[in-house]
Amino acid sequence: MPVVSLEAMAALSGNFSWKDYFTRLLREMNEPLINRKLRRDPADLEGPANLHFAVGPRASGFELQYAVEQALRFRRARAVFVDEAQHLGRVASGRRLSDQLNIVKSIANRTAAVHVLVGTYELLPFRNLSGQLSRRSVDVHFPRYTSEDHGDVETFKNVLLTFQEHLPAASFDLLDRWDFMYERSIGCVGILKNWLLCALTEAFGDGDAALTARSLERTALSVSQCEKILAETVDGEAQLAEGEGRSRLRNLLGLSLDMPRVAKTSKASAPLLRRRAAGQRRPKRDPIGNAVQAFA
Repeated sequence: MPVVSLEAMAALSGNFSWKDYFTRLLREMNEPLINRKLRRDPADLEGPANLHFAVGPRASGFELQYAVEQALRFRRARAVFVDEAQHLGRVASGRRLSDQLNIVKSIANRTAAVHVLVGTYELLPFRNLSGQLSRRSVDVHFPRYTSEDHGDVETFKNVLLTFQEHLPAASFDLLDRWDFMYERSIGCVGILKNWLLCALTEAFGDGDAALTARSLERTALSVSQCEKILAETVDGEAQLAEGEGRSRLRNLLGLSLDMPRVAKTSKASAPLLRRRAAGQRRPKRDPIGNAVQAFA
């Protein structure tokens, strides 16, 4: 399945640059002759054709966006993965945050390519910027392993065993101090992987042939760093949890959580009888004519 992946770079000016984003996206697709698709001076076209992407100084963001749409459409890309997508939120004071996601939505509609925004919990404000964006997006959460869940603890230990198998022989036994490994990684496998890589590199630099407890302790994140990461993580997890949101939603809809269900009846209700006035007789058949004896 053809997919495109790139990283959304944070702009030096503090505001996200769509021109730089489109330029990097076209380079990732190795799109040829893009400079011929942009409006440039005739003098620039006299030389040999540049078969790779080269943006002229007069190329506008609209032209680059159109070139991206054409490239994704004709290459039939099914998905575009954008790493560090939280950088899309770096906008100027006069620009709305929803405008950033509307650009992504427009490109996805015109190219039929799903855009996957990968990032930290700073992406959460993007979810409910508008009703259109909310119904078109799906949240996929990759949570950390929590110490309160016994199953998560066992899974974290299995992760340590997996890393242990790829370490050199006679390395420090990670399971002996699994709680320390969990403490300085807060249950995140990504932090754990980088930590082990740094510790192993330092051990080799000190002349050790395997991972040691000393190298693990010296390369571990400090307590203040772990507290900062944990605070941001817990805040993001709280935003993802519904909590009392369902009861608030039902109150807004005029519903209640303990509302009894109305039983459905198949029989039609009997019609109401009207009361007759005083002296009014009941309707009945009266005999008509005189009785005559008939002979065969």
